[in-house]
Amino acid sequence: MTKIIVNATNKGGEGKTTTSINLAEYASLVMNKKVLAIDLDPQANFSSRYIPMDRDPAFKGGKIPAIHPDYEPEKDLDWDGRSTIANIFYGEEVIPYPTDIPNMELLPSHSNKLQEAEAVTKNEVLEKVHLQLKRFLELPGIKEEYEIIIIDTPPSKGPLTIAAIKAASHLVIPSQMEQYSIDGIYGMMQLWKQETYVRNEENPITLVGILPNQVRDINIHEQFFDSLSQTEGIKNYLIPHKIKKRAVYTEMLVEDANPKSIFQLPKEHLARQELESVCQYIMGRIYNHG
Repeated sequence: MTKIIVNATNKGGEGKTTTSINLAEYASLVMNKKVLAIDLDPQANFSSRYIPMDRDPAFKGGKIPAIHPDYEPEKDLDWDGRSTIANIFYGEEVIPYPTDIPNMELLPSHSNKLQEAEAVTKNEVLEKVHLQLKRFLELPGIKEEYEIIIIDTPPSKGPLTIAAIKAASHLVIPSQMEQYSIDGIYGMMQLWKQETYVRNEENPITLVGILPNQVRDINIHEQFFDSLSQTEGIKNYLIPHKIKKRAVYTEMLVEDANPKSIFQLPKEHLARQELESVCQYIMGRIYNHG
């Protein structure tokens, strides 16, 4: 059964996109799984990791994916050559982009279209946004093609994040060990609990865990981690591995990074070992515990 893993927080800067990147690349490069990466965030950083993104001439500051490599203008008369995950909210076809990461394809962001989806009115939202991603990912062609689907979400509890959670089989909540970050954990866990109430036993959504991210060797971070380790309702979901704040994680995100992925570094590299232990734990939870 296809695993649909959503990385979500309702606060920016928690490492949501980098967690999506790490899990997608671990699944494809280390686990050798066929992966579909989906970028629901209008900021499009997940998309920019894997394909060129152009400036949207019709939307200031917006990004759109570059022309699809399979586009043939003389044949594709009813297609403008760009395909994004936002198409599903407009009843349009989607065509995943290839990436330089073996086994991985991408459905990129479209800043303007996703912001429009995020802004639909309350009466429209359930039908037009909340359920569209779930329906799309349940299509036989998707379930048969991909073993793992990784979804990056905007930093909010809005319609796009809710749509991702409704489609998800598994949820990961990355969080810094800071007060405002920890406050945000509770809001995201509330969304998860609300979704569990409407699921049946054959289609659960599993909270894989809360991932301590950008952790520094300072007392306050240790104190927050220790506090979460003892907090009822949280401690059973706190992932016992930490991702530390390291310059190499930022350096690997630049366009001309070589190698492209942390998981292409030598196996003895400390950063690779750290991320492999985190990803191995998360994937172990996913595959061994439903």
